[in-house]
Amino acid sequence: MGGKTKQAPRTKNNAKPSSSSRTAELLGSSTPIFVGFSAQADGGGLVPFAPGFASAEQMPDSFDAAISPQTQIILRKLSKKDPMTKKKALQELHELIEQSDVEALKNILPLWPKYYLNLASDPEHNVRELTQTVLHLLMAKCKKAMAPYLKLLVPVWLGSRFDTYAPAASIASQSFRDTFAGNANRTREVCLHCQVEILEYATRNLTFHTAATLSIGKSLTPEEAEQKYQRVVISSLKLLSFFMEKTEDEELSQVKEAFVTLVTHQKFWSFGKHKVPPIKAAWFECIYHILQSVSLLEVISPQKSQLTTLCFQFIDDADPVVAPHIWGCVLLIQSNYEDWFVPLNIRKALLPKLSSLLRSGFNRNAQAICPNLLPFLSKITPASLQDLDIYEFYQRFFDDMKLAVTEKFDPPLPKSDCTVIHVAYFECLRFLLQQINNTKDRDQKVEEFATSLLQNNVLEPIGWLLKSDSAHVKIFFQHSSALVAFWDRQINHKLDNGGLYAKLLNQFWTRIFELVTNDLAAEDVNEQLLSHVLLLVQDLHMANPSLETPSVKFVEEEGKVEKSEPTTPVKKAQEAAAFVQKELKQLVVKLVKICLDKAKISGSGNSSSRYIEQIRTLTKMFTDAAFYKSLTDVGDLGGALDKFVSLLGNLNDDDCEYVVEIVFKILPLLESEKRFGYIENILMKLPQHRVQNLLLYRLLSYPLCTEPAVRQMLSGPETCGVIARIAQEVVVDNDREKLNLLHKCFFQTDSGDILINAETVDKILLAMCGPLNQPGIDEMVEVCGSFIAQIMPVICSNDNSSLRVRHHIFLKLFKFSLEHRPEDYLSEDTLWEITTCWQDALSSKDIEIDNQMLKSCAEIVEDLANSSELKAEHLDGMAEAMAKFVICSTENIEDEKKRLERIDETIAALLDSPLKTSERIQQFENHCVLLEAMQGSVSAGVPFESASLSKIEILPLLQRCTLNFATIYKLVYQFPPPQNTNNPEDELTEDYCDPNADVLKTWNEPLIAELLQCIRVSGTAECWLEVSELQSWSEELVLILSGKVESFMGNSSDLVGIVKERLQLSSVQQPSVVGCRLLSYFAFCPQYAAFEESANILLHEDLSESLVTQGALKTYVMALQFLLPKLSQKAISLNSAIMRTEPPEIWVKAAVFHALLLNNFEAEVNEQTDRNIIASAVQFMTGIGEKQSSQKDLLHYNVEIHKQPYESVIDTVEFIKLLTEVLKRFPYELGIKNWDAIRIGLSSWVLSVSKSIAQFNDPKTSLFVVAVYQLFAALTEFIRIEKQKSSTELLKNMIDEWDSLFAKEVNVVLFKSFYQLTHETSVEPGFQACYEALLERLTPALELLDYSFVYSFCKSNSKISLDHLCNFLFKQLYNSQHSVRLSAVHSLRQLTPQFVADDIELNEKQSESLDTTTSISKWHFLNRFEDYLTRYDTLIQKYLEEFTFKLAELEDLEPIDRHDALSYLFLWDCIINACAKSPVALRAVYTNWLNDNKYEENFLHFLFRAMPVDILKNHGAKVHSNGVYKELTWTQLKDRQLSLERYVCHLYTEVLRKLPAVVRRWWNTTQSRQKNFVDNLTTNYVSSLICSEELKAIANRKEKHENMQVTVHSSTREVLAVYAIDEARMELVITLAPNYPLGAVKVECGKQIGGRASSRNVGMQLTIFLTHQNGTIYDGLTMWKNNLDKKFEGVEECYVCYTVIHQDTCQLPKLTCKTCKKKFHGPCLYKWFTTSSKSTCPICRNVF
Repeated sequence: MGGKTKQAPRTKNNAKPSSSSRTAELLGSSTPIFVGFSAQADGGGLVPFAPGFASAEQMPDSFDAAISPQTQIILRKLSKKDPMTKKKALQELHELIEQSDVEALKNILPLWPKYYLNLASDPEHNVRELTQTVLHLLMAKCKKAMAPYLKLLVPVWLGSRFDTYAPAASIASQSFRDTFAGNANRTREVCLHCQVEILEYATRNLTFHTAATLSIGKSLTPEEAEQKYQRVVISSLKLLSFFMEKTEDEELSQVKEAFVTLVTHQKFWSFGKHKVPPIKAAWFECIYHILQSVSLLEVISPQKSQLTTLCFQFIDDADPVVAPHIWGCVLLIQSNYEDWFVPLNIRKALLPKLSSLLRSGFNRNAQAICPNLLPFLSKITPASLQDLDIYEFYQRFFDDMKLAVTEKFDPPLPKSDCTVIHVAYFECLRFLLQQINNTKDRDQKVEEFATSLLQNNVLEPIGWLLKSDSAHVKIFFQHSSALVAFWDRQINHKLDNGGLYAKLLNQFWTRIFELVTNDLAAEDVNEQLLSHVLLLVQDLHMANPSLETPSVKFVEEEGKVEKSEPTTPVKKAQEAAAFVQKELKQLVVKLVKICLDKAKISGSGNSSSRYIEQIRTLTKMFTDAAFYKSLTDVGDLGGALDKFVSLLGNLNDDDCEYVVEIVFKILPLLESEKRFGYIENILMKLPQHRVQNLLLYRLLSYPLCTEPAVRQMLSGPETCGVIARIAQEVVVDNDREKLNLLHKCFFQTDSGDILINAETVDKILLAMCGPLNQPGIDEMVEVCGSFIAQIMPVICSNDNSSLRVRHHIFLKLFKFSLEHRPEDYLSEDTLWEITTCWQDALSSKDIEIDNQMLKSCAEIVEDLANSSELKAEHLDGMAEAMAKFVICSTENIEDEKKRLERIDETIAALLDSPLKTSERIQQFENHCVLLEAMQGSVSAGVPFESASLSKIEILPLLQRCTLNFATIYKLVYQFPPPQNTNNPEDELTEDYCDPNADVLKTWNEPLIAELLQCIRVSGTAECWLEVSELQSWSEELVLILSGKVESFMGNSSDLVGIVKERLQLSSVQQPSVVGCRLLSYFAFCPQYAAFEESANILLHEDLSESLVTQGALKTYVMALQFLLPKLSQKAISLNSAIMRTEPPEIWVKAAVFHALLLNNFEAEVNEQTDRNIIASAVQFMTGIGEKQSSQKDLLHYNVEIHKQPYESVIDTVEFIKLLTEVLKRFPYELGIKNWDAIRIGLSSWVLSVSKSIAQFNDPKTSLFVVAVYQLFAALTEFIRIEKQKSSTELLKNMIDEWDSLFAKEVNVVLFKSFYQLTHETSVEPGFQACYEALLERLTPALELLDYSFVYSFCKSNSKISLDHLCNFLFKQLYNSQHSVRLSAVHSLRQLTPQFVADDIELNEKQSESLDTTTSISKWHFLNRFEDYLTRYDTLIQKYLEEFTFKLAELEDLEPIDRHDALSYLFLWDCIINACAKSPVALRAVYTNWLNDNKYEENFLHFLFRAMPVDILKNHGAKVHSNGVYKELTWTQLKDRQLSLERYVCHLYTEVLRKLPAVVRRWWNTTQSRQKNFVDNLTTNYVSSLICSEELKAIANRKEKHENMQVTVHSSTREVLAVYAIDEARMELVITLAPNYPLGAVKVECGKQIGGRASSRNVGMQLTIFLTHQNGTIYDGLTMWKNNLDKKFEGVEECYVCYTVIHQDTCQLPKLTCKTCKKKFHGPCLYKWFTTSSKSTCPICRNVF
């Protein structure tokens, strides 16, 4: 916009400089350089004013032509001031070096030193780091090519090793090591090669440069310049130290002159006083290295005085970096110069600083300073102290250091500092006293100083620390003990000069005795004091007189002090101090006596406990008899025992253990006879349980348990009682210590005997087996079970227990193995232990199973098999145990015949059960056959009379059969032989165990019969599983049994062949439905199983050939029905063998045709030849219909079914099923005869149903009823579909005849039959499952009934009136069966239009009358719900009280009873549907009735109580999807798994959608908290759904209203309605609220016909309608449009409400005043009369 034209962007990395740069270059090359300015490209700065000391290397102006343009650009960037530019340039240079070869790099090597010297000291640390990285890479690549430039690089390179930025220093160090291979000699050679340059570089930086001179030409801030200068100084000083460290002493003599120049420069000495600690530390480090060098010592000697003063001046420096170097210099000065003290004023300069250092705890630098104290002290001589007395110095030194040892610092000193301070303190103390001891001619004053030193610096701190909580206690006591032990050793080695050490020892022990005894003699002794006294005594007992290693070692030849880490004294057994057996022993005796007296006085409690602990610790130090004797006044061991035993009465458990431990240390010191006499007569008589346990544990432990006297004691009655008590306590408290004690009781001697007698063993066993009887989760089960399993072999040998108890224990273990599986409280290992235990007892003949024992075992099995708590997955474990019992109990019988006989007896005893009788199995079979036949998948071709069997009878039968079959399976199953392979590792070894070794090879008839019976139950159970909805554990039980049978049938055993033969023979000779089903198990036999998916096809072919040939047609058909789902399509055809037969039974042929249709018409494509099958089926049906004409009773028209023969009824049932199947699949193939047969047959069969329905528990009747209802459903469905499309003349006539002649009667009779079947019907418990299955099959047909016929019938019938009908359906809503309840809901929905139609008629009559309080309010449809609503309100009240719309209540809500809740909600579903199906006028009556009775309050409250808790918790924000609130379809409603929460949410949306005013009225009257809760939830989850649905419904409305046009704006939730007639126009804008339909809609009027007043009136009328009437937006607009239509038609409006159409009744004004002729709405006039209390006309005021 008016600016300059932009040029092309500058190219990055352009080798050609910009025009200004070229100009500068030309000027630089053609014009002489002015003095004072630099001509370099970056604007250089001032010319150096001192030659040879440039601040930075001059960067080259131009480059060699051999250097590539790209490299030139990078190098130019390195000269820039911007740090980011330099960093990028260094990165680019690094990449360039990586990619280039050595020859290419040689061109830049001459330039690199200049850049390196400049960049290595750059202020930016990242630049320095990258510079070192580049150097590292460059050196690694170029290697020897860098040699010519080494002298230029090395000084800065080495200096960079000490960069303050660690990464840069690390990279520089690494590059130096890598370059010179980390070799010390190579490093020394490099230093010598560049020594001149190194010293010049360092000297120049330290003596000449300042922060200003180092920053010439650099745009640095003062702070940056100072930081750069400090880095250079530090690196230079450390560079000198590094140089001196790496070079030899002789080599340093060559550079003396350079060092002289340095140390004589005054600026060099200023760094020793620098304020920056790293500079100061680097300077002292440099001085340290100078002092170490003999060659350089004479260089520094002229400045000796200045150096000494400076070093001692900073002796108390607090900086941890500086202090070590200062003290190193101090020690070297003392070593190098004997007159080191001359320049110092000791009293004023040294002592105050040293004192301050010691008192302050070495300024937290103890680790660095303390190791130097002893060498420092060794150089202190009387001469060096000038006018100060040496002992005064020592006294002051130790007094100050004592504070560091005992003082509390804040924050506390680290443990490492404390340790090193104590080491130094006692080293110095020992050194000084050793010096005094070595002085032969010492005076009295010196010895007094030594004793005062001991008193003040050792004993006084000990006395203070005994009562202190200081952290120094332990370490001070250790070092004090080591010092005393050292003196003791010196005395023993005759090194005590003049008796000094003896005097000190005497002084020490005298004071210690005083301290300890006086402190403990107090009445109330602090626990801390006790522990500290004990600690002191322990340290004295363990005192080591020698230190592990000396702390300081002087190496004189090098003049260097080597330091080592301080160590804590360590005890060595061979160096125990002599005083231990003298003074210390006396002290311990004294302490034990005091503690014993205190413990006796204190009694029980914590007070005595602490004394007992001290006694225990003290007595561990000495174990000789003399020690214990000295504890008593008379010196007797018996007295000592009595003294300790007397304490046992009042002590806690732990203290008792300590005292007993001491007692058993004293007892071995007595003679044997006295020892055991004391135990038996004194100790075993003690009453305390804890003491008894401890004594018993000692007696049962080695070596006491081997003593005969102890064995005799353990057999005594007192001991037996104690052990029994312990066993009983273990069962309760699971005490591990007591359990170990019981284990010790069963220690076996060499003879196999145990330590206790048989009576005691019995008591232990009976107590320990107690928890095995107690069900529940308890860890004691595992403890006791494992214990018994471990001791069982012991108690069974040598008659260590009674036979009765052994049998009892065996039965308990056997039952436990059967009953339990590994759980959280029972490990697999423990269960294995218990199971193996009783198995081993049987195998080893420790337990022999006689008939009585076998009976007991069988009773255990029977009880467990009948238990309702038995889990399906446990059965296999039980079977395993039972099989092991059979094998183990008989394996020791040598005679094979007797062994087999005993096995048969054992199996028979274990498997026999009253639960599993032939009668019950047959009843179970009948029960399942009826269920499956009603489902339609099989034909009940074998007669049976009853099918009653309750579920509680079925499960025990299944459990027992599964257990029996699994047991036999484990006994007879043969594992396949191992496959022969060429792998040598697979060869059988000697220890190979044949898995078939214990398998039964012979099988008697009872065993085979048992197998067949169990297989029969398995087949029946599979049928039960297919037709029933079982709980998971019942289903698992069936699957386990079925899986076992299938696995058995696949076994290669000969027994399988026998079973297979018996099954096939039975199915032919005694055919049964289940027997035919069992033939399908043959598919698992090896001959078929190998074909996998084709196994069932091959089996069917074989059965077809075999059974049809034998004439067993019934057997074949029933077997075919079971195999049919597993066969491939078209596996059977018209050419099959069965189709060539003519069975006498109709049902056989009908069932075959049924199967033929199912097998040939399930595929997507059919062939033309398939029509032959249809034709054959229709022909068969026609033939049967013709037979019916001649044989009237053939198909049971209008007869009582229960009185008919079973076979004939099954014929009819199968014929009806075939009719139904053909009607569903091929209705257009039926001819007029077939349709007549269906219509006439159905109308006749329903009469048979009506006559027979009372005998629904008769199996054949149930099957007949189901077949008739299903035929009706198929016909009705076909007619409904056919009516919706054009049809053939035949079908039209058929349908018309059906409607006119048959439909009404058939519908009514079927409903009456269902009513009779379900109304107040009594069902026996065993038939309940079949009854429910019957209803399940009938309910689909009820949904297809025409309820207009039912309504008309009931309206005119007195036996089943409308009241009876409604009550019947309302009761059905509470039915336990979901399908029945849904059927009732459907029936009520279908009947609602009929009831509503009657109510409309009544309502219209009532509206014409002024009396609106007449009986209409009592007789409308909803009034029929009143009694049931009242009942349900009572049921749900408890749920409403729980929830008052507080979030805190949501955590503690009780689960809602699903059955009650759904029944209540279904009732309301019907009410909402009735309101929705009624017109506006009637809807107002319905809703007013609900509101008057306040039914909606509980209903809506309950809806919120039953909503998902997650949504209620997050009602304020839409966290979850609102899909749960979407409308449910009828199919979804019929789903049994539909959750209550989902249905509640659907219903809330429904009531908001269809009865918005009802919800709105309730919402407006609630409390604020509830109101906000409902508002938020509705807004976030429901409003958007309803708004979108309503607006979409308006937009998609197909019918168009004349004169009115409606437009929808979904995004703004607006509806625009325009009414136009001729030229007049009226507009309305309706806006939905965010919380619609809770919030009122907003109505705005645009252009109006009648002006503002009329506009306002219209808006108010519509607003009132949409707010208070339960209609949709479109209903309101329709009413508005109708009002306007009537107005323009000239209809006079009501003069009360000023509308033509009433908003409630939607009627015109009809009531006319006889005087003024004005017309009014009936409700408006009634309201006028009631509010004005007059019956006059609102207009003329005359009586109306």
